[in-house]
Amino acid sequence: MNRIEAILRDPVFPRIKAAVIGATGLAYYADKDAALAERINRRLSDKPTLGLAAYLAQLAGEGPTGPEYQALINELTVGETFFFRYAEQFEALCAVAIPECLRRNRESRLLRIWSAGCSIGPEAYTLEILLKRHFAEKLRDWQVSIVGTDLNASFVETARRGVYGNWAVRGLDPAVLAECFDRQGDLWAVKPRFREWTNFSVFNLVDGPLPNYPRGLGALDVVLCRNVMIYFDEPTRTRLLENLHDVLVPNGWLVVGHAETGQQVNSLFTPVPVPGATIYRKPRPGCAPSAALPAAPAALPVFTPSSPAELKPAEPRQAEPKPAELTPAKKRSAATPSAARLRAPSAKSTPAPLPTPQPTAPSPARAPAVAEGDRAAALDACIALAERNRLDPVVHFRLGLLEEELGVGDPIAAFKRALYLDSDFALADYHLALAYWRRGKLAPAQRHFRNARATVAAHDATELVAEGGGLTVAELRSMIDLWFSGEEP
Repeated sequence: MNRIEAILRDPVFPRIKAAVIGATGLAYYADKDAALAERINRRLSDKPTLGLAAYLAQLAGEGPTGPEYQALINELTVGETFFFRYAEQFEALCAVAIPECLRRNRESRLLRIWSAGCSIGPEAYTLEILLKRHFAEKLRDWQVSIVGTDLNASFVETARRGVYGNWAVRGLDPAVLAECFDRQGDLWAVKPRFREWTNFSVFNLVDGPLPNYPRGLGALDVVLCRNVMIYFDEPTRTRLLENLHDVLVPNGWLVVGHAETGQQVNSLFTPVPVPGATIYRKPRPGCAPSAALPAAPAALPVFTPSSPAELKPAEPRQAEPKPAELTPAKKRSAATPSAARLRAPSAKSTPAPLPTPQPTAPSPARAPAVAEGDRAAALDACIALAERNRLDPVVHFRLGLLEEELGVGDPIAAFKRALYLDSDFALADYHLALAYWRRGKLAPAQRHFRNARATVAAHDATELVAEGGGLTVAELRSMIDLWFSGEEP
């Protein structure tokens, strides 16, 4: 019996697991015993005589801020990120949220932003770069604060150093690199002028009290909490969203990850769709977050990294005859080709060029919500659209996203229909897995995470995933791998 098997069989292991998840909120380890045991084994590799009971006592004695607890957290968390990640969300901030904050705060001349779960820091520095490149004159003589926090102390130290490898700055225009970074051999250091407003500290989103004014986590204008809540369980996510609501000023803005929208967010915030993204606004007291606000036009030119692929108009879709019934025999011939779920980079030749899918755009199902301020009407419109386009997997996928967002209907069934029509629709598998996981159905969740991983395995890392809002294959792989880390090859 090897060391990991011994850890798994030790009766103390479930207590360590419960303690770690309770302290960190990392509920995705709830069904990943092998991954957790493997990480504990790493920490015990230089302590061969220390048993699990003694290790648990050490962790309990230190608490989550202690050195050994932090070392274990370093093993459990992922720090891979880069500058201007999900650029369309930064465009939304530049076009809508920041101008609104500047108008609202023109008398106080204060702007306060929080990067919650900042990892190694690129998100927070991106905000300062964005503000100084596009709003420098308007922010002259303003007091600007950008706070980056993370549970992982080593990530915070890396963020404070502000020095990164080529991966973190990938895709940036050479002129932007020259303006914002100093070259240090094979590394890139954020220039001092883009570090003046930003500071970092260790903070536990699960246990830390909020608002926390001594840390600058209160009366905030903008909060970014992206790709953090997706790994929490429902009670933790609900509590955190309520806390984020509390730290924002009325009309303050929240930005979450693409897979973190849903009924919980909509019950507290008003969604504001802009081209390519949706951001969320805290209503004023007494105003219910019931209807989406009309979006301001994204006319402001915003820096975005060089895209690995240019978006091209899709070939017109041929009208499909409406069948009386879709049978398994007809399914594959009627489905969109599986390769169309990914967008091929134009500058790179591949053995089998991929068809170009429709460019990412606001979902047809969401358009009525913006025009009519009625999410029920948006859902009705999306259902009607699915009825008229029964052979289009994208329509069923978008219906599933809307149903999951609103907390109504049967999003699992919609994602399954999308996969029935196109079994290689990677994002449909991914979101179906998330839907199962949120409902506590861990076995089918793992199965569909595995299916999504298999679908993207053969594709180039730089390809854009259709319906992903700019998500690359490499990013989707890393998101999926978090659910299997340490458990499977």
